[in-house]
Amino acid sequence: MSLGLDLHPERAFLRRLDSVALQSLPGYVRGRHRLPHEPGRAGDEFVQGLGGDRIAEEVTAIYDAAKRLLGLRRRELARAIDPSGGNVDAPQFQFVIELGLDPVDVTRARWHRRVVLLVAPRALPLEFDGLFPVACDELVVPFSAPESSAGAAHEFDALVERLEDFALVHGGGVDENEDEDRASLTTTDGSRIALDLGARELSLQILGVHGCRALLLEAARRFTELAQPIVTSLETSARR
Repeated sequence: MSLGLDLHPERAFLRRLDSVALQSLPGYVRGRHRLPHEPGRAGDEFVQGLGGDRIAEEVTAIYDAAKRLLGLRRRELARAIDPSGGNVDAPQFQFVIELGLDPVDVTRARWHRRVVLLVAPRALPLEFDGLFPVACDELVVPFSAPESSAGAAHEFDALVERLEDFALVHGGGVDENEDEDRASLTTTDGSRIALDLGARELSLQILGVHGCRALLLEAARRFTELAQPIVTSLETSARR
């Protein structure tokens, strides 16, 4: 499958976005906490105060599991935790978790988890995805869209048309939201390819497939033109 995009496989990453009710956060106490009414720093700090313990627990769990499963020593790992999130850095991957108010709905919080692989997926143990208490479910590839003298509207039209051409040949349906510069294709097997023109990101989700290693390998098998360059880039980097 080719969408005519200038993809940047060397910048690809795995992601998971979860929107949850504020009342479901572990620190929330009904009758004691007043919910925010608008987005902003105060709302983010409120949410982070409720979820801070969970961030610390998840970062610690990943750090400990990486030492055990990957055979790493303390000097090979780094971790950090602050009110807004945390991270773990290892020779094989980088993990980041962030928590804030959902920008779309202030009655909800958004968890943002991101993993960057630094080695080829087949160089990782089969149990690698078990490192993460919450598995990524989305492969994201930044892209540069072709320059168009006709403007952004024409650029969006061209992207949607490419998705529609693919659906016409291979099946599936296309949804578009021109106001948000987003379009997506849902294939007949339940996979979803989404284009965010504003963020310049292509994202891929495969029904029933979760985890960094598993998702990247399955994406390379089913959507070779989109995902195989990511695997090749990681393999090339490992040989340097």
